[in-house]
Amino acid sequence: MDSTPVECARSRPTVKRSNLAGWAGYSYCASHSRFFWGLRLHLIATPAGLPITWALADPKIDERQVLTAVLDHDPTLTVDRPGLTIIADKGYVSSELDTYLAERGVALQSLLPQPHPAHR
Repeated sequence: MDSTPVECARSRPTVKRSNLAGWAGYSYCASHSRFFWGLRLHLIATPAGLPITWALADPKIDERQVLTAVLDHDPTLTVDRPGLTIIADKGYVSSELDTYLAERGVALQSLLPQPHPAHR
């Protein structure tokens, strides 16, 4: 599970007249080191990269909230995959999400940054 920004406009006049007003929003993308106006694409995929499900959300909505909304929207995602493990970055780590996932038989594996070998 991860997310990426989907930039929908750059200029202020385009933002003002966009049909995405009310859906899209301003946010900061740390991995791209820039602000953007648009949506955030959240994707659940297999380890081989095959998409399982996705969601477009306001970029200010917490990633954990989007994950729980996606799993609530389609309960078969967890029911049809007993022992499912979701691999995600540290932005998804929380005790509330761990409890929510454990109730559905899902484990969360976090990809925490590894220290550089020279700094160990």
